[in-house]
Amino acid sequence: MPHFISKNMFVYDNDIKHDDFVIKEMLINKRFNNLMLIPIFYNEQVFFIRCIKRTHDFLYKVDKITRPSNLLLIKKVLQFIASKLDVVAHNLNQTQNKHTRGMQLGYLINIDQLATLKPDYIEIGFGSGRHILDLAKKNPQKIVLGFEIHTPSVRQVINAIELYNLKNLFICNFDARLGIQALNTKSVETLFLHFPVPWNKAKHRRVFHRDFLENSFRILKSDGYINLRSDDYEYVLDGIKEAMSADYTHFEILKNKHIDIVSKYEARWSNMKKDIYEMHIFQHDFKQHIQDNLDSTFALPKLDKGLESLSNKKWIQDSIFISIGDVYSTQTSAHENINIANLTFGSFYMPFNTYLILDQNKELHYLKNPLRIHSHIQAHNFLCKILQDAYKEHVQMTSN
Repeated sequence: MPHFISKNMFVYDNDIKHDDFVIKEMLINKRFNNLMLIPIFYNEQVFFIRCIKRTHDFLYKVDKITRPSNLLLIKKVLQFIASKLDVVAHNLNQTQNKHTRGMQLGYLINIDQLATLKPDYIEIGFGSGRHILDLAKKNPQKIVLGFEIHTPSVRQVINAIELYNLKNLFICNFDARLGIQALNTKSVETLFLHFPVPWNKAKHRRVFHRDFLENSFRILKSDGYINLRSDDYEYVLDGIKEAMSADYTHFEILKNKHIDIVSKYEARWSNMKKDIYEMHIFQHDFKQHIQDNLDSTFALPKLDKGLESLSNKKWIQDSIFISIGDVYSTQTSAHENINIANLTFGSFYMPFNTYLILDQNKELHYLKNPLRIHSHIQAHNFLCKILQDAYKEHVQMTSN
């Protein structure tokens, strides 16, 4: 990712406006004052540049949680900050237009747009894009959606969308395990999961899981199915066990089935005569217990004290957890400081990352709202209870 190293620190007294972005007041870690966040406001988007003070220099890079998909924007902001400093190393050379122009198109969608998309086909982890591009070309009347968290792969496919003038292919740079929960019920014909990372030594990180199976069946049409391909025998066996544990599935297994379009990965293993397994998982008599369009405003209770009392703590309730990390704060004495803290919550299988923001009016809100899905609403309600208990405790201590 873009970054640079400087001899000196970026210091500024007031907000800085440059072109189409604004740099707001720096936030400093309350535990480790060598860690800082520089807020960047771009249109309706907010992200952070991390500044890390090291022994002899300063490292600047984009924050992973808030990182925008637009690589040009990240470089533009870092280049501006670097222009004010004594830089000793960087990788901010201008990226060629052909690698970034497609990121400006409307085919890269965010998580909030999924509920209105209604895709016919979904591919999770499309990699180089051979299969998903072929799928979109051969089915111009069908809406195709691809989930991919590897940003270079996203850029490559987005540029191909522009090159081939595809009007029916959309890309979401987001965790598919969460993303599919935002889609409408009974709308998808086929969900493709080709050669996912097997994670045999860390199986909780897999995409294919019982929760994923149930969420997939909710969005599949009555005759829809999951198309899983893998060269990993252990992964396939575990997939069979997951499918067999559900009482509303039937499936078929194919071995070394020829398909017209193969990924680079599959071609390599086929040339080595390695077995390729394909699994078709169908639903029948699926009883939906996962609701659509769950209603939640995600409003948080007021907090009369800072976030420090809640920082670096974890809470667990049934299958839901909440973890609040370090607190960062502005330092201006002219007004009440703004505090933020990293928040991770949801289910253990599909955690969600954002920031809690406590503003000058002691109003608490999310930097990025959770999704209107069951696990996030449960986690939000659990967090509200924790905050209300903390508020009551604070009031009691004050009255005493």
